Amino acid sequence: MKQTQEKPRLNVVEQSAQTQLRILLVDRDEPETAEVRRAFDRNPEIHLEFTADTETASHMIAATRHDLVVIDAELPGSFALLKEIKNKYRWVGTLVVSRNHTPSFLRQVVKSRIDGLLFKPVTPAELLEQAILLATAVSVRRHSQQMRVLAIGAHPDDVEIGCGGTLAKHHANHDLLHILTLSRGSAGGDVNIRAIEAQSAATLLGAHLKIANLSDTYIGEGAETISAIEAAVRELNPTHVYTHCLEDTHQDHRAVHTASLVACRNVPNVYCYQTPSSTVEFKPHRFVDITEFIKQKVELISVYKSQVDRMPSIQSDLILATARYWGRFAGYVLAEPLRIIRQRDSDMVPDFGKEYSQLQAGALAESG
Repeated sequence: MKQTQEKPRLNVVEQSAQTQLRILLVDRDEPETAEVRRAFDRNPEIHLEFTADTETASHMIAATRHDLVVIDAELPGSFALLKEIKNKYRWVGTLVVSRNHTPSFLRQVVKSRIDGLLFKPVTPAELLEQAILLATAVSVRRHSQQMRVLAIGAHPDDVEIGCGGTLAKHHANHDLLHILTLSRGSAGGDVNIRAIEAQSAATLLGAHLKIANLSDTYIGEGAETISAIEAAVRELNPTHVYTHCLEDTHQDHRAVHTASLVACRNVPNVYCYQTPSSTVEFKPHRFVDITEFIKQKVELISVYKSQVDRMPSIQSDLILATARYWGRFAGYVLAEPLRIIRQRDSDMVPDFGKEYSQLQAGALAESG
């Protein structure tokens, strides 16, 4: 009997595994804390961490992503910690638990912009329910709004030169940044010095840095380079990628561009940046306003002292002049130009850069 071939089901999407909610409990009331911790530990949705003092909590929040901090507001330094969280960590929720009902306390709580408030005595079940509710809301908001950015360069300093202002803007917006540098830059100087410089620049951006070990000036566009980029894409699952453009006289840059298009084929937003070796054929579609971030860009590039001393093309006056040149296409601001390979974020452009179609029309009108 002839079997009917089943048609492909295009509407079936495999769901990714759920990750645990990360909650930090900051409290020194040992009897109550022990009950709460037992209740939290029994819930498979939650990864709970605990500390009894706010200073340690501050270090823990800086070191590891958390969805929610639950804190006893009567701890010394609790309000300073709450303000620190809101000022520095956009994607961390705060839940205050306290016995204090006084008006002055409530005024302090409101000023701290907390996400939730419970008064003691509170049962572990009540605290668990509220914590899961708030942590889930923060997690959903982070995944829907936070950009995960991968910047790819052939050599140390490439991404800072090409899109350092854009990356500084992402950092200011609390986006997650990874930098992938595919070679150690042996043709341009001491690899140890260049690695230290690259790490210093990444630290200024709050970025995770990965330096691969491909051969400087011999980077290919094939399997080895593609695999290195694909590994970074798997690790971060980026929403946005910045990479080299094809219109470039450096063979490594062209190879990285070609390999990036393959490795980042499923990334929704992919852009190409300009470097000093780019040709006049580089024609951008998008101009990111970096007026407020030009100092950070200059600082990032100045970290690469071994390169600035030998390359006039990346000295601060030319970096500023280049940004001012491209800024005339974006309303006479300081700008970084980008070629769009793919852009699916419909509401990203008005918030993060000028509407590229209008700018392109303006550029054509001015050049014509």
